[in-house]
Amino acid sequence: SASAAAAGPPQPRASTCAPFFPALPQNETVKAPHQAAPRGRVFQQGPLTVLVLKATEPFEYESPEEGKNRMFHATVATPTQFFHVKVLNSSLKEKFTKENIITILDYYECKGILEINKTSSVYDADPFQLIVVPNSIIKRASETPKIDNLYKQASGTFVYGLFLLHEKKVNRKTTVYEIQDNTGTMEVVGTERWHDIKCQRGDKLRLFCFQLKTIDQKLKLTCGTHSFIQ
Repeated sequence: SASAAAAGPPQPRASTCAPFFPALPQNETVKAPHQAAPRGRVFQQGPLTVLVLKATEPFEYESPEEGKNRMFHATVATPTQFFHVKVLNSSLKEKFTKENIITILDYYECKGILEINKTSSVYDADPFQLIVVPNSIIKRASETPKIDNLYKQASGTFVYGLFLLHEKKVNRKTTVYEIQDNTGTMEVVGTERWHDIKCQRGDKLRLFCFQLKTIDQKLKLTCGTHSFIQ
């Protein structure tokens, strides 16, 4: 993610104006009526104005529908909550600069995670608009869940966090990365681009968008199309 602005955090600016949402550019085309979203994804027209907390560098992923593309993960927040974001349009990376305030239109939401694709719109917010995000929310956005708590979550839950690698076991098509904290251990199953990545015991792995699944009657973290390991 981009480094914090050298000038330090902005001071709150009082305003009696209604929230500002940028007008569409004159050359903006009118989108056709939105089709039904895939199961589990809910289309949100917005607008949603957020503060950017952090973002990864773009990386390549591959989907059956669109083939190879580039995307990145980001974390954003409002004054009351934070969101993990999958940005499936790497040209938006500049908008997701730390401490930037942006407005998002036409995005999806699935299990609390926002998804921005090529039909979504992202604008810089009004320069006079300020979002004050409490430190408690910023802290929660960067916390890693405890492993014993992960075992209490439902299969299908998406997980983000920084974990200590305890053991790595390489198989023919999969690699099992065993992560550990002071509450226990859990297996992370890596396939395809996450098969046998360069790492060793004692390294820390930051996982983005890994999903809990029950495999052989045991809850494990698995990688999917948009998963990323840093």
